[in-house]
Amino acid sequence: MSTSTRSRSEIGRANNRKGKNYERHAARYLRGHGWPDAERKPDPGWRSADRVSPDLGDIRGTDRLVWQVKARADLSSLDITRILAETTQQAIAAGADYGILIQRRAGKADPGRWWAWLPVGDLAALVAAGQHDWPAVLDTRLHVPARVELADLVPLLHAAGYGTPPEVAA
Repeated sequence: MSTSTRSRSEIGRANNRKGKNYERHAARYLRGHGWPDAERKPDPGWRSADRVSPDLGDIRGTDRLVWQVKARADLSSLDITRILAETTQQAIAAGADYGILIQRRAGKADPGRWWAWLPVGDLAALVAAGQHDWPAVLDTRLHVPARVELADLVPLLHAAGYGTPPEVAA
């Protein structure tokens, strides 16, 4: 019986592969649900002594929306708050209207069943469809995290004028 121990770098590479795979799954879901140009975009941003290229999210091709995908199903409330703040900064840097954090759920292979996190002010603006010109992304009083399933968020985004509903695209 062989007991091999994986090194930290092997574990890191495996986690990196998983993360990229989940980003692809989320992009594929979005392509099938109104954003035909959605794709995983591996551009984490960078900073040097005199220049900065901001991270603009994990998925591109979804006009005016920034998406951050996390493969960990066990994120704490503190993790969610921190990552959602990063996602909001990515949305601001990209000139997007909304920044959305997608979190994989344990036992849920369908990305439509994964969690979609966004500030409650942004969710309120989407629920009030047609209020997408309200700059909720800049109002720090409204940065309380809200969680919905991605499949429930997509129709709200369509109603507010984002993406193309599948029945219209057909």
